[in-house]
Amino acid sequence: MAADASEYVDEIKALVCETFDVDPDTIDENTPFAEMGVDSRRRVRLLATVEVEFGVDLDLDELDRLVDIRGAATVLAEAVEAGAKPRKSGLPGFLRRNRLS
Repeated sequence: MAADASEYVDEIKALVCETFDVDPDTIDENTPFAEMGVDSRRRVRLLATVEVEFGVDLDLDELDRLVDIRGAATVLAEAVEAGAKPRKSGLPGFLRRNRLS
């Protein structure tokens, strides 16, 4: 069964609007983050926020798929369907794995 991103779209939209101070009436699930002023650094922030809010570890390699709300919801749905491990307290997973020593 394919992951159903639609169940996460509204929650991801709310996170995007809150995190980046975007009016929800001005965007939909396919509005590119670039049009909202969300660059790659801010997409990393979104990835971390999704990890914290949903309690899962996401791979930094998924960053290229976070181009809009639908893409972020799809990444989350696939991680949940794949049995993403609950996030341990502390740094988000991608930061723990990519931290400089």
